[in-house]
Amino acid sequence: MQVFFDRTLENEFEKIYSKFKSIELNADEAYQADLSYLTKKLQIFDPSPSLCDREDFNSAAIDGSGAESLVSLNDISIHLLTAAFAADTTNFSMGTTKKIDISPPVCTYPEGITRLILLREDKKTEVWDEFKDFILYNYKENLSEVVFRVIKDIVETAYKQKNPGDPLPKLDKETSIRMAAATMNLNLYKDGFDNFSSWMVSPRANAPRGWFEQFREVLEYSVANALLNSKEQFKYIFLDGSMNMLMSPGQKQPRLASNYLLRDINLKAVEKKTCIVAVSKTTTFPFIYRLAQDLEKSLGMEKKWFIRIPTEKRDKYTLNVLKDRPHIPPAYGVTYLFHFSSEVPILRIDFDEKWWLENIYSEDKMKEKENEFEIFQDIDWLARDVRYYGYFFDLAFAHNTTIVRFSDRDDVADRLIDYFVGKGENPKMFIHPRKRLGLM
Repeated sequence: MQVFFDRTLENEFEKIYSKFKSIELNADEAYQADLSYLTKKLQIFDPSPSLCDREDFNSAAIDGSGAESLVSLNDISIHLLTAAFAADTTNFSMGTTKKIDISPPVCTYPEGITRLILLREDKKTEVWDEFKDFILYNYKENLSEVVFRVIKDIVETAYKQKNPGDPLPKLDKETSIRMAAATMNLNLYKDGFDNFSSWMVSPRANAPRGWFEQFREVLEYSVANALLNSKEQFKYIFLDGSMNMLMSPGQKQPRLASNYLLRDINLKAVEKKTCIVAVSKTTTFPFIYRLAQDLEKSLGMEKKWFIRIPTEKRDKYTLNVLKDRPHIPPAYGVTYLFHFSSEVPILRIDFDEKWWLENIYSEDKMKEKENEFEIFQDIDWLARDVRYYGYFFDLAFAHNTTIVRFSDRDDVADRLIDYFVGKGENPKMFIHPRKRLGLM
């Protein structure tokens, strides 16, 4: 339909704006208290020169994309999934970077993966079987192995925190892990670790979009896993998005299969001395736009700064605006907000808590600040590309490589239909009725 910019639409604008301002006004007192706290905790830092005498390192970034319902036939849908990476090594003495020539075995082309998946409605068992096979094929490990390793680490970490200095019990079987968890009142789901569909949250079998997102995340984490298993040593691996974990109240055990892969790559990264950095361009962090305006007004447009978001457990303080957002910071994560350039909104990054405790945290707060300055100077330097100033260029490269544009999506769909036709199928059954009627 044609949209007419008449008085009716202006009334809609007015109603929406009124709701927007009422949200702001109702939370203003809480926000002002948070602004005062954050301003005191804010760390302004001087960037490293583009040419400097620093130790070079490797970094990589991963992003995923795809096209859901590439081709549909009644209750069957075929989806296109992609994931891509960019990897570079710094050359601080020249003020530039150099692309690393690496292509992990999982990749179907030099810098990424393309996969097709077929989903059918009302076949939950079939979808779960397909999902587990997809993880094994791309991540190169059974989901059951990953789940066991992650839950073991959760229980082991909790035991060390509660019983510092005590020898760890033997945690080599599910029964011994459950016994250790019980001694600490650490709730684990009652069903067996490998009985996934009974305790993991998954989309309905007739919700292909939900499954599409889970399959896509598996593909991205599979690329990260392949990079961690490669011969290259990476100081940083950037992921697009946050490290949010779906957790039930009172539980320490994640509910999504993809969360287990995310925890697993973080555990492997700690062992490999690699920092996983999850970067959110758009975030549900409330009033972040107000924070940007207020801090740019008081500090200037181009000041580089960061703030660690407090938690009740670590800082005995929680931001007022986050009291209804228990997923920020995420479970097993540490969240920072940072500002590198006025051209880019305030970004959020999540670090793995285990990595943060080993590499950033210190009882000596001056040492902790030095550790933070070093990492933010590193990642600021990786956001200096003139095309993406203020944002990590490897993430931009990965995004540009993986994004599936409409023309590409349509081309793949046409070629897929042609392939079916070559096998003797009727092409009309794959074409959406609206398209056949000229309505799209």
